Amino acid sequence: MLNRFDDYPIHQTPEPIAHPASSDPNVYDRTWFNAYNDEGTQYFGLGVAVYPHRGILDAHFSTVEAGGRQHCFYASRRAPQERSDMSVGPFRLEIEEPLRRARVIIDDNDSGVSCDLTFSARTSAIQEARQVLWQRQRKAMDATRFAQFGRWTGTVSHPDGEFVVDETTWRGTKDRSWGIRGVG
Repeated sequence: MLNRFDDYPIHQTPEPIAHPASSDPNVYDRTWFNAYNDEGTQYFGLGVAVYPHRGILDAHFSTVEAGGRQHCFYASRRAPQERSDMSVGPFRLEIEEPLRRARVIIDDNDSGVSCDLTFSARTSAIQEARQVLWQRQRKAMDATRFAQFGRWTGTVSHPDGEFVVDETTWRGTKDRSWGIRGVG
């Protein structure tokens, strides 16, 4: 099945972009972020991952403040053919400028956790060496990843309150990986 990226000269195999090069059921494509304030009193982490052969798109968000409770949001749905659609219920990841800026929005929902946050890279993407792990004659992991350091702006709301995320006091990382990896 074709998606809009098939109109670009980016193919790595004879298959449409939506078809992974491997038939391994553990093929994945994931983005994970974290953030913390300078005082180390507030933190959040979030991620979104697609598992094409399992037909699943998952998202999560978790936040905790010193002395407070941890609050979490989880969502899952059938993976769309259109890979640029990174929305799961009230969660969505928008790539505003590739390798530079991404926005994460969680609209109001039953969990009480919501946010409107923007990650702005402060470094170029740092590609790590390809990671391959064998279990006897089978590849248990074959993945590529890159990381970036950056700053955050926006707001986070949870059942115990709300806080503002300001780029002068909030730092974090972006971890982007894809390939084959056991998903539990």
